[in-house]
Amino acid sequence: MTEMTNAEPGGASSALLDAVRGVPAEELQYMVLNKSQLPAELSGFEDLRELELDNEAMAKHGFGERTADDLRQLGRVTGYVREFVVPQGASTLEEEPAELMMAATVVHLFADADAVKRWIDESFVRDFRDHVGKETETGQMIQGVEILHVEGMNDYSASLLVVHELPDAVLASTIVDFRVGNLLGVAYVVAKRDVTLLDLAKELALELEKQMVRVALGAA
Repeated sequence: MTEMTNAEPGGASSALLDAVRGVPAEELQYMVLNKSQLPAELSGFEDLRELELDNEAMAKHGFGERTADDLRQLGRVTGYVREFVVPQGASTLEEEPAELMMAATVVHLFADADAVKRWIDESFVRDFRDHVGKETETGQMIQGVEILHVEGMNDYSASLLVVHELPDAVLASTIVDFRVGNLLGVAYVVAKRDVTLLDLAKELALELEKQMVRVALGAA
């Protein structure tokens, strides 16, 4: 697999960093994208669920190895997720059918920006790669992980293609993680076959980044 990592740009302005540091956990729900903010390819998607991802919930959604206390030690405070799903029987990405089934954005609050970078490098990239060939808590087998090259984010970022093997299907998740001060933004799309949807995941991530900045600066 080709390995390409994203370089770290100069980062956000000091005014933005000051605003982000002051964002309360209650504001995260306004940072994740709503249906009207999704890219055109996802305009027909429906709300699936949204919920707060405190450290207890995050520990349950992870690989089953880190406890809530472990997450707190890593500097994670809390998070919020909003997920969307394609309506039953609907066609998606008509020009290049990929059986796209789900999309989501997530925002995590950390103690500081350094903790966000460590999370991207270790809990995101390294943990996924370390779990290739292993079964997750939900019964999925991680078949393969490819590091993708994502450009255009304003601060530190990384992207992965993660292929999950289920008993009767293969799912491919294209994920973009990026930093905005002490916030971690995550955008991902899931297809029902092994296909990379980096352009779509990046479009989703860029819109999420804008929304995070708008809320942090009180402009949303």
